[in-house]
This record gives sequence, C-alpha cells and structure tokens, in this order.
Amino acid sequence: MDNSIAGKIDALISRLEQKRANYYPADWDADPLYEVVCELRKIVAESGDKKASPSLRQVGISGK
Repeated sequence: MDNSIAGKIDALISRLEQKRANYYPADWDADPLYEVVCELRKIVAESGDKKASPSLRQVGISGK
C-alpha cells in the first residue's frame, strides 16, 4: 500500500479513536467504531506497511 494511503488510514483511525473517547467509557470495546478501527488496522497490516500501523489504542488513553 502506498505510504500516503497508509498515512491517511492512520489519520482516519486517530479521528475515530478520538470520537470513541468522547462517546464511550474507558476500555469499552463493544461499539461499531471499535470494529471499524480494527478492520482498518487489518488493512494496513495486510499491506505490509508496518510503521504505518501502530497498535490499537484503547479509549481510556484519550483521557475519558
């Protein structure tokens, strides 16, 4: 996958994680946004671009 595309996916993942932090309690993983983030992470991982795919952050890290 092109690095610019992987970077855009990572930016989207970050935005989704911020939304999750605003909508759900810490450590919550039973929401549709969590599933979307996981699927996007899989896409980046399958592309072979390891540095563009940091580990999945939990909602609690964002301060909620």
